Amino acid sequence: MSGLPATARIGFDAVRALRNSTGLGNYARHLLRGLRRAAPGLDLHLYSPSPPRPEFSGYAESIGATVHLPPRGWRTAGLRAVWRTTRLGQTVARDGMALYHGLTHEIPRDLPETGVPSVVTVHDLLFLTHPELFPVVDRQSYVWRYRWSIEHATALVAVSEHTRQELHAHLDVPLHRVVVIPPARDPCFAQACDAPARAAVRTRHDLPAEYLIMIGTLEPRKNHRLALEALGQLGAASPPLVLVGRDGGSEAELRNEAQRLGIADRVLVRTAVTDAELPAVLQGATLALYLSRAEGFGMPIIEAMSAGVPMLVAAGPHLRDAAGDAAVAVDPEDPTALAAAIRALLGDPAGRAAIAAAGMHHAAGFDATALARRLLSVYDAVVSGGPLPDGPDPHLPAATPTPPLETTL
Repeated sequence: MSGLPATARIGFDAVRALRNSTGLGNYARHLLRGLRRAAPGLDLHLYSPSPPRPEFSGYAESIGATVHLPPRGWRTAGLRAVWRTTRLGQTVARDGMALYHGLTHEIPRDLPETGVPSVVTVHDLLFLTHPELFPVVDRQSYVWRYRWSIEHATALVAVSEHTRQELHAHLDVPLHRVVVIPPARDPCFAQACDAPARAAVRTRHDLPAEYLIMIGTLEPRKNHRLALEALGQLGAASPPLVLVGRDGGSEAELRNEAQRLGIADRVLVRTAVTDAELPAVLQGATLALYLSRAEGFGMPIIEAMSAGVPMLVAAGPHLRDAAGDAAVAVDPEDPTALAAAIRALLGDPAGRAAIAAAGMHHAAGFDATALARRLLSVYDAVVSGGPLPDGPDPHLPAATPTPPLETTL
């Protein structure tokens, strides 16, 4: 790397890495760990408005990074956010950072004036493309914060080609400013759990010997209702369906829908499965479904593929980056088509095995260290002022351009 010294000091917005146990937190932690492996000499600095949660208290030390918190006068609940948004840039500059990476959509407002170059990861534009998913105040805040950061960052990383195309279509971002680097997978999903471990998890969560599985927050966007309607058509021809994820407001509605369809005893809601248990739960499934109507990427697809589970996914560009050509795609509004696909795969063990093998091969491309090397090429270009790596991530399938969106914000 000619632009980025091997021992460069790099700052990161680490609030998710140190405090979030779900998707955005996992993204940040896997990215940072991959960077440490790919470039052992880098001096990593994690900026957070709040101390790490107990379960992440040792994370920074495990990757040899330094944690920075607000000055004492800025640690009250109201002032922490102000520090992160409007004062952190000056701190980053004083600390001698060669580069700052906003891992979740934004950079501090005072960063550009310091001359420190920046990278912003954009996970999705759901606040623009699906405004109905957000309270009005939250949506307006996202538009104000994220749009400004996208405009002022030196370079952008999109987690998918779909998101890259949306940035161009909805915010008129030139494609040459955006590099696609997908999230890295957790290798634990590809490590086979032994039979006693799977049996223990099955007993603990009262799982049947055979089941279909959906991973994701119980909320309308994830489209669990489609799976329930398909299961209602299949009846006893299908194993039970296990829904794994926290309740995002839809659990009661889904239970009522299962009751209405006469399949309440065949829909098992499990909201207490831990991250450590998830690989064993996935590896016990016959099929995995991911039917979301809107996503920036869709990491549960990669996790299920890594676990060797054949995938059924919603058709559409929003999941193409994650699924590639290694999953069966169905219309996310057609329960009859989903029921037919499930029936066909349940009756075709060889077909399931072929899809599972293709999925495992596809998921292996989401290695943290390999993806970190691509990110390092972005850092190098940003620091040196050179051109960014061309085009989307070469191991991902091509995505269709996104049509422009009318928005009032």
